[in-house]
Amino acid sequence: MKKNLLTLAVAGAVSASAQAQMYLNSDNTGEVLIYPFYSADNGNQTYIHVVNTTGIAKAAKVRILEAENSNEVRDFNLYLSPYDHFSFSITLNSDGGGVLKTADTSCTVPAIPEGGIGFTNELFKNDTNASLERTLNGYVEIIEMGQFEHTATTSPGYLWDHNGTGVPRSCAGVVKLWTAGTAGKWYNELDANSKRGVFGQLSDWTGGGLYGMGIIVNVEAGAAVGYDAVAIENFVDDDDNRSTVDGGPAKGAALHFYPGNPLPGLEGNEFTDNVASIYDGGVATNHIFNKGADGVTATLNAVSGLLMVDTVSNDYVLDPFFDGKTDWVVTFPTKRLYVAKDSDTTDKARAQAPFYEEWDGKDSCDPYRIQLWDREETTYNPQPNDPPFSPYTAVPDEDPFICYEANVLTFAKEGEDHKSPLLGAEPSVSGGRIQVEIDSKYDNGWAKIDFNQSSLAATYAAPAFHQLASTTATLYGLPTVGFSVIRFGNDSVQGGVLANYAAAHEHKTTRNIS
Repeated sequence: MKKNLLTLAVAGAVSASAQAQMYLNSDNTGEVLIYPFYSADNGNQTYIHVVNTTGIAKAAKVRILEAENSNEVRDFNLYLSPYDHFSFSITLNSDGGGVLKTADTSCTVPAIPEGGIGFTNELFKNDTNASLERTLNGYVEIIEMGQFEHTATTSPGYLWDHNGTGVPRSCAGVVKLWTAGTAGKWYNELDANSKRGVFGQLSDWTGGGLYGMGIIVNVEAGAAVGYDAVAIENFVDDDDNRSTVDGGPAKGAALHFYPGNPLPGLEGNEFTDNVASIYDGGVATNHIFNKGADGVTATLNAVSGLLMVDTVSNDYVLDPFFDGKTDWVVTFPTKRLYVAKDSDTTDKARAQAPFYEEWDGKDSCDPYRIQLWDREETTYNPQPNDPPFSPYTAVPDEDPFICYEANVLTFAKEGEDHKSPLLGAEPSVSGGRIQVEIDSKYDNGWAKIDFNQSSLAATYAAPAFHQLASTTATLYGLPTVGFSVIRFGNDSVQGGVLANYAAAHEHKTTRNIS
């Protein structure tokens, strides 16, 4: 077995020679951006930013996913001119759910109304928790869909290119490209191009160069934290040597789907890659992934391989002197397609690898272990072979479970309130609960989550889980992204002013590949 301590950002850094394959870009730009968490709960609001650092006109899918089972609550097509910046907010709506608002002038299809677009429960209305409150927490995906000509007045990119006044020439014209009629050139070619619009596409795929960041703000608490989006480069396979049977070389509209279509997603299509360059032992190694059962594609397995980690470590601060509070975000962005039921009438005991349990309309849980240390190497998790004090209490043979796509682990001293300090993920009136309560005997320290099946306390029936196989190796753990949030309070500021401070830190992880 090989174990290497890495951060989630550095985990996929590769040399230039390996860049023909999909990889996590430590430079934080790419074709796919994953924003691990948003919150419009408990007074929070989240700001999402995406930037096109290239001189190419691009189209991208923006997808908002709720936390429990990664159901889309809204998505839309975004059109970025060269060097464009687009931002939007996610806040509390008057109906109790989330709402997306923007004052940005970049073109979207559909156009976002001035009052914003509220989130919907359409895709989970039959679940146990069908409340719109469920849309208050989740995460965001942005996937580059294509690149288009923008210099000629007859090219589609000319319409969303910003003119001398700093606004696109005609967002209404971009909407018309997707509308029935003589101006609807993308709409009129949908049937011939597998629900994609290809008019004006560049002759070759030239993706990448997108970066993103999220900012979670709580005005009442006087605190905010920011984080960088996880960036996947070379999601699309643009190899000119691909055979026509495999789809042929990708052109500039390989993923440019109709706005009402939920595609593209992390499952990809015939133009996306199934080879992932994964950093292991100081070397970027190419792993080829095959498709699985029940709609699990080779591309989805490759993305999961990029994100596979067997442990997650970070700090916590609970010191009452500083009014310290800590949340960890632990998000599994590929989970939904592995845990979905294969039909409405068939129940399976287990999900597809690497996850453990099928979604049953309420949750889908995976066992894990967690161990806490203080800052002086002290830990209170007894080891099985240690001589015990008497009266003896056996080490528990049960593991805790983590049950959703985006989860908030809230640390608190034993016996104290676990109310989330910044992320607002405590149980709602509808019963939704993405919060995991973590008790600590210590004021400050660090903790480690272990997803490796060999580290679990209980014995689980076959088949093996928390494993994902490429054609040459087995990767252990779960595909995970996230960060910690630590908040401090100070009520001793001059004049009796209460000051709050918050910081976000990426998780530190290990890979386990055999």
